Amino acid sequence: MKSTDISSQPQESSTLPEIFRLFGSLSLEDLCRWDWEYVVFLSALSAVTYFTTWYLFFRPFNLFRDFTELGFEQVMKGGQYKTNAAKRNAINEYRRKRKIGDLPPSYPNGWFAILESDELPVKTAKEVDALGLNLVAWRGESGKCYVADAYCPHLGAHLGVGGKVHSDCIECPFHSWSFDGCTGKLTNIPYADSVPEFAKLKMWTTVEMYGFIYLWFHAENEGPTWMPDIIPEVESQSWKYRGRSEFLVACHIQEIPENGPDVAHLNVVHTSPILTGTNPEESCIGWNFIKHVWSASWTPNVEPRQHEAILSVNHHISLFNKFPFFHIQVDVRQIGPGIVLMKFETIFGRGILIQNVTPLEPLLQRVTHRFYSAPTFIHPLGLLILHGEATQISRDIRIWNRKTFINRPILTKEDKLIKSFRRWYSQFYSENSPKFQPNQWGSSNKNLEF
Repeated sequence: MKSTDISSQPQESSTLPEIFRLFGSLSLEDLCRWDWEYVVFLSALSAVTYFTTWYLFFRPFNLFRDFTELGFEQVMKGGQYKTNAAKRNAINEYRRKRKIGDLPPSYPNGWFAILESDELPVKTAKEVDALGLNLVAWRGESGKCYVADAYCPHLGAHLGVGGKVHSDCIECPFHSWSFDGCTGKLTNIPYADSVPEFAKLKMWTTVEMYGFIYLWFHAENEGPTWMPDIIPEVESQSWKYRGRSEFLVACHIQEIPENGPDVAHLNVVHTSPILTGTNPEESCIGWNFIKHVWSASWTPNVEPRQHEAILSVNHHISLFNKFPFFHIQVDVRQIGPGIVLMKFETIFGRGILIQNVTPLEPLLQRVTHRFYSAPTFIHPLGLLILHGEATQISRDIRIWNRKTFINRPILTKEDKLIKSFRRWYSQFYSENSPKFQPNQWGSSNKNLEF
């Protein structure tokens, strides 16, 4: 076969389509005779094409944002604090000085996401701190996940730090005491002839859904009275995973879902375009001719789904306050105190954004999102939704991080849904729900420092 020397081709034939056609028919010997500029050009073009394709059509969205990034900009970006230690001390000082308010109990009763499923591979153990608890989670050889109190009843070693998984049992790193995952009972002491029958771990009820591991928490030690809704498309994996985001928020858990019935804030905090960022007031981009317009309704559900509230959100973008476009309707379900399901309907298909709010401490929440959508739902749109949600909730977090909780706020008749929400949310507190009781102007360094 006659070899082709690209360097000898006429100038007019050296177009991109011609180069690609010739490239597919060349042997290694042919390539060696190429001019290096063609090789470099094609390599760079291939790399850029590959990266762009992966970035737009295959890359899952992934974002983590700490609470220190929002509401504390004067500390993080100002020149007054030169070191990370100085910034940390300054932010702690702001948190100590913040008036806490008359807070509801810190940890409501319900299901809370303590881990994402992919954080816990088979035969691994992991320490978990949430809801004021020290826990250990492990995944047995069967694939089932178990959660127990963290400390071995023998001499108090933390099972999540160096603990080993054998079959579905967790083995203590200190003396190799082994505990069964299903019952928590002690099954083996390698150096003893027998094991005490009463020795066991406190096991916690868990369920794995949506890519999260949920734990049931109840201050009165009651069992689950409701379950998270099954999403068939997610459980069957017929919908594609588009990405996740995670935020730490320095507020009480009730502040976050209260955003739903607080309809009035939508057209104050969330009107500016996403391109103006998390703090539109400081944006260098002027987009006054375009804005998001919102309307919403919120209502609690009735028995037997009284643990659910329904939020219907209508959104469009307004151009010059005259031309509406990009209409989206979102059906939002608040499931218990910490789970939110946001269902999207678009011309490209359906999708669902799953939000979890988990109290790590009385005034520190972890908010996680995962987005799934139909295969017809183009991936760049999924990335856009995740980016948009991350930007919008960041605007809320800037406020949550610095606000106080007012138990008896001054409300207008237009704010009546907030009162209804607080009445509905109170069902998740019970007599022994742990309550944080700082003094009027703050609390100990231990509770508020990071």
